[in-house]
Amino acid sequence: MEDTKEAGGGLQPWQHAVVFLAACLIFVARRPDAIFHAQFYAEDGRDWFANAYNLGWFAALLRPQDGYFQTLPRLGASLSLLMPFVYAPLVMNLIAILVQALPVNILLASQSSGWGSLRFRAVLAAVYVALPNCGEISCGITESQWVLAFCAFLALVACPPRSAGIQVFDIAVLLLCGITGPFSFFFLPIAMFLLWRSRTGWRWITAALFCLTTLLQIGAFFLGNRGVRHPILTGASPVWFIRILSGSIYMGTLIGGNEIGLRSGRSAFIFLLCVAVAGTGIVAVCFAKANVEMKLLLVFSAMIFAATLVAPNLRPIPGLTGWQELTVAPGIHYWFFPTLAFAWSLLWCFRQPAQSLTVVSAPLLFLMCFGMVRDSRRPAFTNLHFAAYAEQLKDAPAGSAVTIPINPVGWNMVLIKH
Repeated sequence: MEDTKEAGGGLQPWQHAVVFLAACLIFVARRPDAIFHAQFYAEDGRDWFANAYNLGWFAALLRPQDGYFQTLPRLGASLSLLMPFVYAPLVMNLIAILVQALPVNILLASQSSGWGSLRFRAVLAAVYVALPNCGEISCGITESQWVLAFCAFLALVACPPRSAGIQVFDIAVLLLCGITGPFSFFFLPIAMFLLWRSRTGWRWITAALFCLTTLLQIGAFFLGNRGVRHPILTGASPVWFIRILSGSIYMGTLIGGNEIGLRSGRSAFIFLLCVAVAGTGIVAVCFAKANVEMKLLLVFSAMIFAATLVAPNLRPIPGLTGWQELTVAPGIHYWFFPTLAFAWSLLWCFRQPAQSLTVVSAPLLFLMCFGMVRDSRRPAFTNLHFAAYAEQLKDAPAGSAVTIPINPVGWNMVLIKH
């Protein structure tokens, strides 16, 4: 059975530790202010920390947000309560960095050998670490749910774990992902397919787990706080689909975040159409001939991409439809999985014996290196003097409301002093 093949090998425990530390350092180097000048960003402060502080960690943990349980960021906020308030953003950022490094170790473990040799998996991991077009996923715990979903995907499609310790780890990752955001809805059909393909005890466990978490998320949607979701006209059309697919996904993978999809004129659109056809052709060839792990990644990424287009959760910009907003938003979290899937498709094509695939993929991979360099650093957040507001909260009388500005500029969180 394919589920039991582990011919690709893995790392020794000390090697895993070294690789994990190196990945963490790389992510810190891309946004050093996340450690050396930590501040809250958006929902990190306004929702996760404010809820944990004002409501208590346990009540906040069980509170749905935007129609889903969001357990990972709420756990991070709860843990940050153990430290002085001034260090709370640092604690949450550290958790995000640890989660961001975790896929590297999962890929290099022996149970991920279905992806290929250890050397090839190391290349896949390196591309993940340096992936362009995902600047929004950078040392922040709100967007860590996307990386956690990647961890869960790798654990789900991997060979069944052979030790009790790895089983516990995998179940923890799958369960945490299942109750963090809407990903259970996408994982459930994959888990059922793997169960149909190999009816082992482990496949029964993973299928049952995602059945459970899907039911929990459905309950959260109908019974819990759905938040403020602004109705937005998608403005769906073939033209904007090509612009998003070519500019935001395919060109975003190759040259990094860009606004090429907004270019006007006939020649620009013909270029985008050619990119869409060529990029989709590469993905189609990969899907037709690749191993089941790669096929499932392409399917999962396509489901994420389709859900984004059908129901984009965006803050309306006057004068723009939903698909126009998606076109002008380079590097957003929605592009993480499609970008990763296309980048890995190019790597898969490059290592195939067919010379035509190598000729096509080699220059594109070379171009992608420029995109990696271009997106290698993330701009630091605006200095809003968080430490001064931490002192203000410390000196405030009990029961008073303290408003603290957070990034992005214009956002605030309100804390009721204990």
